[in-house]
Amino acid sequence: MRRPQIVSLAVAVLSAGMVLTACGGGSGKDSASATDGASKSPSATATPGTTDTSSASPADDGGSADPASTADPAKSGSSGGSSQAPDAGKGSGGSTASERCHTAGLSFAIAPGSGAQSVGSAGPVIITMTNHGSRTCTMKGYPGIDLTGAGQTWSLSRQTSVTPHLVTLRPGGRTTFTITYLPYAAGDGRKLDVKTIVITPPNETTSAKVAWEFQPVLLQDGATHPGTYVGPVGDE
Repeated sequence: MRRPQIVSLAVAVLSAGMVLTACGGGSGKDSASATDGASKSPSATATPGTTDTSSASPADDGGSADPASTADPAKSGSSGGSSQAPDAGKGSGGSTASERCHTAGLSFAIAPGSGAQSVGSAGPVIITMTNHGSRTCTMKGYPGIDLTGAGQTWSLSRQTSVTPHLVTLRPGGRTTFTITYLPYAAGDGRKLDVKTIVITPPNETTSAKVAWEFQPVLLQDGATHPGTYVGPVGDE
């Protein structure tokens, strides 16, 4: 009676061992699968909205980039050229740029109050220049001045102690410059009996003439600092 019980017990033990072995094998397979999945996952997660450029290749020197995508729209001439800036510095097309004042567009006159008060005393001759044209013009610098009379011409020196500035003349606008002169007195030296003032505006080659209405001038055309000279335009 005992032998069948021992055999039954042995069979039961053997069956239990087989069940345990099967469970252990399943656990090992699951663990291996989890490990394999971990080894295949990326080491870092990319942040949305960013671009990794560490492995990007530089553009070819041969110009692989599309020229149309890198062209300056202001120079491309596309869309009918509407993006191009208008030409600057031109006096046409409604531009506000002013051109140089020309002799033909100016009128010249001697301003009231001009002239020396007495012989031997220096006096001013103030010349007014008016823009009688239809457009605004500008000038800067010294006019060329020749005093002429009795077959003589004296080109005056400039008053360099005064700095010229840009003068803008609208239509009908005016500006002035001053001729400072030293009248002739008997025994002082040579006399220039002036009849005409020849005026050449700054940067012009065409001259205008105004009659001289004052005393003769002491001619000092060889002096280093003559008493007769001309100042810049816009010195009023």
